[in-house]
Order: sequence, then C-alpha cells, then structure tokens
Amino acid sequence: MTKAAITHRLADLQSWRYGLDSQISRVLEFLRTHEFLTSNLEAALREASTLVANERVTITFVAEIARGKSELINGLFFADLGRRFLPSGPGKSTRCVTELRFNRNVRTGLKLLPIETRESPKRLTELLDDESQWRVIFFDADNPDSIARAFAALSETKRITLTDAVAWGLHGEGIAVPVTDSPSAMVDVPRWRYAVVNFPHPLLDAGLVIIDTPGLAALSLEPELSRERVPNSDALIMVFDITQGVAKSDLAMWKGYLGNASSYRERMLGNATDESKQMRLVVLNKIDALEVPPHADPIETNRELLREIDRRVRTAADLLRVDPMRVVAVSARQGLMGKLGNDNDQAVKSRLYHLARNLGSNLPKNRQATLTTDILSTLSNALEAAQSVLDSQRFDTLEGLNRLSIVREKNEKLMRSVVVQAGARHDQLDAALKEVRATKVIHARLSEELAAVVDVGAARYEADRAKAAITGSLLSANTVDAVKKYFALVAEKLAAMEVKIEEVRELFKTIGDSMRDEFALGKYEVHPFPTQRFHTELQKARVKSDTEFTKTSNLLVRRGGLLAEQFEELVINRVMQIFTIANRESATWMRGLYTSLETPLVELREQTKQRVGSIEQIKVAELDLAERIAELQARMDMLKKKHSALADARNVLERFAEKCAEETA
Repeated sequence: MTKAAITHRLADLQSWRYGLDSQISRVLEFLRTHEFLTSNLEAALREASTLVANERVTITFVAEIARGKSELINGLFFADLGRRFLPSGPGKSTRCVTELRFNRNVRTGLKLLPIETRESPKRLTELLDDESQWRVIFFDADNPDSIARAFAALSETKRITLTDAVAWGLHGEGIAVPVTDSPSAMVDVPRWRYAVVNFPHPLLDAGLVIIDTPGLAALSLEPELSRERVPNSDALIMVFDITQGVAKSDLAMWKGYLGNASSYRERMLGNATDESKQMRLVVLNKIDALEVPPHADPIETNRELLREIDRRVRTAADLLRVDPMRVVAVSARQGLMGKLGNDNDQAVKSRLYHLARNLGSNLPKNRQATLTTDILSTLSNALEAAQSVLDSQRFDTLEGLNRLSIVREKNEKLMRSVVVQAGARHDQLDAALKEVRATKVIHARLSEELAAVVDVGAARYEADRAKAAITGSLLSANTVDAVKKYFALVAEKLAAMEVKIEEVRELFKTIGDSMRDEFALGKYEVHPFPTQRFHTELQKARVKSDTEFTKTSNLLVRRGGLLAEQFEELVINRVMQIFTIANRESATWMRGLYTSLETPLVELREQTKQRVGSIEQIKVAELDLAERIAELQARMDMLKKKHSALADARNVLERFAEKCAEETA
C-alpha cells in the first residue's frame, strides 16, 4: 500500500519518457530518411534523447545522525527485499552522502569517492564525472551477505590528524571529535566523501533516485550539494526524532540550508519556495518511542498518544514555519518490522503509509514539463528547418522546370520556324541558281564574242596582211597608208572590245543586283576590266612608228622585206602583245563574273542546308532537355512526398504537444 502512490508516479515518468523519446526517434528518423539531418541537428536530438533517458524522480533525505533516516528509507522503498537494505542502527549509520540508483548498463556495485579528493581543486560535480577518482566494490544483488559487506564501507571512518582534518575542511560538530586540542591529535573522519549504489530494484529501475545526506555537516562541507543537488531534487524529506523534537542542529540545518527557498540564489534573494518545483516534507520519526501516562483503558491510552503526536507535529510546524499538513509523524522501525514480519497492525501503527501516500501524490512534475517544452520546441524547430529546406528545394525545382519549359517552347518555335524558313529559302535559292545557271548560255556567247574581238589569231592575220602590204608597196605613200589602215583596224578592235565589255558588265550587274537584292547579299559590284592600258600601248606603238618607221629617211633607205621586218619589230610585236594580254585577261574576267554570281548563292544554299541540319542538333538538345525536365519532375514528385511526410510528422508532434498540455493543465 505504501509504495502504490510512488509506483504510480514512476509509471508516469516511464510513460512520459517513452512518449517523448518516441517523438524524438520519429523526428530523427524522418530527418534522416528524407536527408534533412545535419550533424548539429543530430547532436541536438541525441542530447535531447539523453536528457529524457536520464530524467529521474529524485528524493533527498536530510537528517542528523541517529534520526532513523536509513531505517525510514528501508521501510518506505525496500521492505519488499525481506531484509534491511541500507545499514542502520548503532555504529551502522552512513557517514557520507549516498546516492541510490540503477543503471542497467553498469555492473551492480558500490562506487566510493575517497575523502582525500577534498584536496583536489576540482568541483564536486567534476569529480563525480571522473571515473578515475572512484573506488568500486562489486556485490551480488541476490546475496545479502555480499551486499552487507559492501555497504559496511558506508560507515567507515578514517583516523587523521586534526591538522589534516582542518586542511581538508573537515571540522565542526559531527565530523571530527579530537581527543585533545593539540594539532597532532588524531580524529575520526568519514573514509568516503560520496557513494553511489547501483542496485537492480524495481523502483530504482523505474527511475527513482534516493539521496541520503548524513546531517548538517555533509551540507556545510559540500556547498555544491546544498546549492545544486538538494534544491534540484523533486522531493526533500527532513527527518527529526519526535522524542527530541526540533533540536538546535536540526533548526540550524533547516534555516541555513533548507528553509523556505529552493536554491542558493533564491535564498540570497529571499524568495519563497515554489512548491510546484519541489515537494518538502518534515518527518517526525520514532513515534513508537513516545511515552504517555498509561490509562486503564487501552483505547484512551492510544488517544492520549495520538494527541501527543498531534501536539508535537504542531510544535514542529510552528518552529519550522511550515503547513502542519507537511509534517508527518511515523515510526520507520515499526513500519519496517511490520512489513518484514507481515504484521499489518504494526504497519498501520507506524503511519508510514501516510508518508508514502503524501509523497507519491504530491511529487512535482515541473522539470518534466520544462524539459517537455524545451524538447518539443527543439523538435518543432527541426521540422521548421526541414520545411525551410524543402520550400527552398521546391522553389528551385519549380524555377528550373519553368525555365526549361520556356527553353523547350522556344526550341519548338525555333525548330518550326527554321524548318519553314529554311525550306522556303532552299527552294528560292534553287530557283535562283537555276536562273543564274541559265545565263551560262548568254555568258558563253558573250565570252565567245569577246574572245573573237581580241582573238590573237585574227590579230595575227591582220598584222600579216599589213606586213604583206608594206612588203609589196613601192611608194612611201602606199607604205604610210598601209600603216595608218593597220592602226585604224587595231583601234577599231579595241573599241569593239570595250563595247562588248560594257555590254557584259551591264548585263551581269543587272543580274547581280537582282540576286543581291532578293537574298540580301549586299551591293553587287562587277569587277572592273581596265582597257586604257591597251590604248596606251597602242599609242606607244604609233609614236614608235612615227619616229622611226614612217619618217621619210627610213622609207627612202629601206624597201620591201627590210621595211616589213622593221614594221614587225617596231609595231606588230607591240600590238600582238596587246591582244595576247587582252585575250587572256578578258577570258579570266568573264569566268570571274559568273563565279561572283554563282558562288554566293551556292554558299548561301549550303548555309541553308547547314541550318536545316542544325534542326537535328536541336532535336538532340530537345531530348537532353526532355530528360532534364523528366528528372526535375521526378524530383518534384519526391518533394511532394517529403511535404506529405513532413505534414504527418508535424501533425503527430502537435497532437502529442496538445496531449501534454492537457495533462499538465
């Protein structure tokens, strides 16, 4: 009966731990599965999970030595073992702070922090985490003798000089009692500074932690204990001997270290205790040792005992300035004996069940509520961070899809336009090339006509006729006339050449301009064919003839063949050179005219063909584009699934938070 309320509170702790740890695991798994988990976030969630796993219900017992504190702990929590668990009785009191808990990952045993660590500059908290500082005694949890041998260390003392005791801070009532005032006097001090018992009891396994503090000396010697561990306990139980009442040392302990403030800072500020943060009970133990005047009627004697207990409860409440409802009178020894002996009458008389019920029903859950709020905030922030990443990914994916869709639409329009335009252009160019090639006949005719005008053979023929006329001429006048006729004939041929060249130039310029305008090829220029040089050479031949050949002295000296040979040398050779050059260069010029028309059109048609060919490249690019769009679409589908999973995770977390809020309310 006495453990039922405490068991219920521990069941709540386990349920809370399971529920919150499930939420952490669910969010952690979601973040990992959907690739939102960063190293920092994972570390934060792992830390939160550790905090939940390490959450305990801590009850601290404070009392001076011989107040029956260990017996009270045995009676409240460990009577089901069928024996005393903690050593109690004369000479068996625990001399150091003892913490009872259970960790399944640690071997059953007793860890002891040597008193010599008081020389260390490290804080107690640091020493508690430093495994190298501890001594360990393992025991068999199913063997009472093994447990008793290990627990005997809790009562051990060590004899040191008074000087060392003072140096270690071990002085004051209850710690060391010197035989003399000499500095070399030997004193007995606790052998151990702190003890941690790891024992597989169901209550400890469920999350209960019991801290047994041996009196005012332990609190005064360990400031961290009084400032941190004691104020942070869920419940604080101070045990007094009801037969002695509130002794001076008890009152000093209450006012100096406990009183009405739950922490050192609050004591400094003078703030009152918030009982929602820590439950505080005053236990008046040893009611079985109270003596009242006997009555003939046992019932009246019992009533007198109850009145005496009630009086002492009110007196203690007044002295300690607490609500009398927070003062419970019990008999730890009677309660333990009743349970061990299965004596229900004795167990009821011990009133131990009142304490257990009061304790179990009023254990606060404020630390769990605070931790719940903090962890739910961490989980919510993790999901919000995932939402932010998801929104960013979705925005980038949508932007990519829109951009690629626009490119794809442009490509399709471009491809259709290229196909239509290139097809029409190709047909237009084919028609133009046919027209240009149709001019080949005209070009050939004009080439022949121009070639006939500047034909070297015909020029040679006319030269030979002139030479023959000079050879057969007997009179100087006839020779001069033959020369004049020859020069006139050559000039006529040159003029005919220029006329033909101009005719050809005009024709091809007209055709070229038409083609250039039609296909936007720019202004068409017919390459010039200069003829002035031929006239210049012909004039030089005339001057040579006038100065050397037709002068009277020459005509009188030479006759017949000699005169003809001289005419050949001075005139005919020069004229033949003119026709040779004119014939060759005019043929080249004519070929260039046709090429200048045909080549740009052929090149343009090849460009058009290449442009049509580029459609294949566009098609290949379209395939790549389609693959990329498909990838982004698949990514979008995946993001939608992540959105759905995130919404589910958020809904589960919100429902859990609402449930926690309702339970807290």
